Amino acid sequence: MKTFSSDDILNRLKTALSVGTDTELADLLGIKKATLSNWRNRNSIDLPLVFSVCEQVNIDWLITGRGTPALHLDEAPIPTKEVAKDENQFLDRIVAQAEEIGHLKERIEQLEREKNEPTAPYQDAPRELSTSPAD
Repeated sequence: MKTFSSDDILNRLKTALSVGTDTELADLLGIKKATLSNWRNRNSIDLPLVFSVCEQVNIDWLITGRGTPALHLDEAPIPTKEVAKDENQFLDRIVAQAEEIGHLKERIEQLEREKNEPTAPYQDAPRELSTSPAD
C-alpha cells in the first residue's frame, strides 16, 4: 500500500490556496500552527478538514501530485468501472458502519435504562425483617 507524505500534501495545499507560510495555512484551516507542525512530524493529516477548504482543488493532485491543481468544474469526470466499483464498496462500508453505530446506540440506551431500573429480586423484598415471637 502506498503511503503519502503529509509534508507533500500540505505543501501542495499551500500552493493551491496561494498561501505562503504554515502560519497562514493554519489560520485558513482554523487550527494552531503547532497542530500543522504535528501533522508534518507524525505524517498524519485531518483530511476531512483539509478537504473542506478544497472546493476548487483537484483532490487527486493534492494527495498524489498527479494531474493539475485546479479542479475543472465544467468537465465532469467519467467514472470507470473500477472507480464506480470502489465507490460502491466505499458507500456499502459507510452504510454498514452507520447501521452498526445505530445498533450500538440502541444497546447503550438499553444498558442505561437497565442501570436506572431496580433489579427485580430486590424490588419486592420487605424493608424490615419481620420477627416472630420465640414463645
